[in-house]
Amino acid sequence: MPRFDHINTESINVDKGIRQSLDEKTLDELVASIKEHGILQPIVVEEIGEERYKLHIGSRRTAAARILGLEKVPAIILDDQLEVKKSSEIMLVENLQREDLDPMDEAEAYDNLRGMGVKVSEIARSVGKERTYVSHSMRLLKLHPKVREAVKQHTIPREHALALLRLEPGQQLELAREVMEKGLTTPETRDKVRELLGKELKWRLVPIRIEPAVYEKLMLIAPDGDVAKLLKKAIDELASEMNSSTMESFI
Repeated sequence: MPRFDHINTESINVDKGIRQSLDEKTLDELVASIKEHGILQPIVVEEIGEERYKLHIGSRRTAAARILGLEKVPAIILDDQLEVKKSSEIMLVENLQREDLDPMDEAEAYDNLRGMGVKVSEIARSVGKERTYVSHSMRLLKLHPKVREAVKQHTIPREHALALLRLEPGQQLELAREVMEKGLTTPETRDKVRELLGKELKWRLVPIRIEPAVYEKLMLIAPDGDVAKLLKKAIDELASEMNSSTMESFI
């Protein structure tokens, strides 16, 4: 059964977690909070020897306590292997929900949860994300190592990186450098990827906003209430008329 105790701060082993580095600003804020109010939420540890513990939940609280020079911290001590596994899942989900992780740390966290046997749909539900968002994030782990580092440092945006995944590692690195040097937009990056793959552009996605009242009126005249189909038909007809007008202007 888990038990509560105050344990020596220096007796806690902190393994490399899903966050590669702690955000200095948020850590400073936590240090200030703990200095004024104390540690309000216990950390969670596993006993691994006489007065030695492995940290499962609470890396930021532990780091803040050490900065403040606190000798002891409140802790929930686990002694059952099932509890340990469950606590690891909780730790990952907790960090994903509460901490501003970089895209690569986030991808590793999702991958770790999947490695524990948690389904992608369950991960998505736990962190409040779409299933496709989670699965796409894990694909970032397949990027060239230097591209992954650029994503981690936020010098290449997540959406750009997802576009690069269609390329071979060497091509990823080459285009990533161009993205950073020229400041390419996401559509420009996708066009570059398509050029490298030798594929022609078949269509463009053009997002538009329609007021609810207008949308409801369009539903009344759209085939089967499909507004997107109605708009596409109208655009095709307009494009056809424009082509005809252009041809006539040259006659």
